[in-house]
Amino acid sequence: MISITGYVFLNDKTSERRYGTRVNHTIVEINDVNGTYTVFIKMSSNQVESSYMLENLDGVLYHEMKIVLLFREPSHELLILSDDVNRVKIFYKNLMSLAKSLNLKICKSFKTDIFNIFGIINSRDLFQNLKLNNLRTIALENCDLPYIPAELGNLKISSLSLNGSKLNMPDCGENFAWDWMTMDNISKTLNVLEINSIGLMKLPYEVMYLKNLRSLSVSNNNLKYLPHFVGELSDLQFLYVDGNNLICLPDSLLDKVFRRLNILNNNFNNFNDFYYFKERSKNECSGVLKVPTLLDLSFLCIMDNCVKFKRHTIPHNLWTCANLIGRCRHCKKLMIFDRNYRQFIFAAPNTTTIPVEGIYWQYFKCRPPCT
Repeated sequence: MISITGYVFLNDKTSERRYGTRVNHTIVEINDVNGTYTVFIKMSSNQVESSYMLENLDGVLYHEMKIVLLFREPSHELLILSDDVNRVKIFYKNLMSLAKSLNLKICKSFKTDIFNIFGIINSRDLFQNLKLNNLRTIALENCDLPYIPAELGNLKISSLSLNGSKLNMPDCGENFAWDWMTMDNISKTLNVLEINSIGLMKLPYEVMYLKNLRSLSVSNNNLKYLPHFVGELSDLQFLYVDGNNLICLPDSLLDKVFRRLNILNNNFNNFNDFYYFKERSKNECSGVLKVPTLLDLSFLCIMDNCVKFKRHTIPHNLWTCANLIGRCRHCKKLMIFDRNYRQFIFAAPNTTTIPVEGIYWQYFKCRPPCT
């Protein structure tokens, strides 16, 4: 049995009926009833107010003393408030462990208005209610950030650090972690972005919207590949990618002169084990042109027209296309890369400080050749 006690607020999204408990000893209990896990809302140990099938749980938000449960059937949102941070944490941990054991797909990031409906202060509203016109630097370091409000992007800040924080970055479903990068204000004003030690597996494509970015730091993550769209950041002068698993860099950065560049503690020395001396298959050398899919062309059209979009507004399989977009090394035409025809050049990065040893740079060319 999993349970927690506190205030409970309900938002019926179908009928728009809303109500909450007036006492903080309402019980939320999850029990196995004849092989079916059920969520009970109890006013007392013997008085069941309502119940839900756990298999209908679509999403869970957890932050400090608050938990939101989103049910698919019926279409309800439950907000649980407790005065015991540790009990909330234990309830969330046990709930997610149970959901995993039952192979339930639970979204950990979704938009909700339940905080506003019941007059509860939500971190999303802080950026709207506070007068932050003169704020230029924000450091949210070593924090638990289940949700970063898109309203952050309305601030005209020049420096942002999320170093060491725990972010909710699902590989599928609703992902709102980087929506703030799509907002007009921050895309014009942000000069310094530090997202070190946050468990990044892929660089978010939203970074390319930050056109005035001068310094990007993604140290101590799990990056295996730096996308070519980084080369679209024309003002980039400081790049820190140390402590990752990179074996090469995109040649879109080869012509840049960096004031500071840190590429230490990567896998550049193991490049030959991955690519260069591997014998290519006959298919890779046949010269047969791979026709781009409609999916590829859709993303290419979005990129070519500089359309800003949020992840939850496009199909998930379009997200992955960002890593296959770049420019021909010769004519600079925006194109879809064919991984079978990637090529490499060995050269040292251009820096104005300490010389850096040569590494491999990945590039692509138009097919048929443009020159």
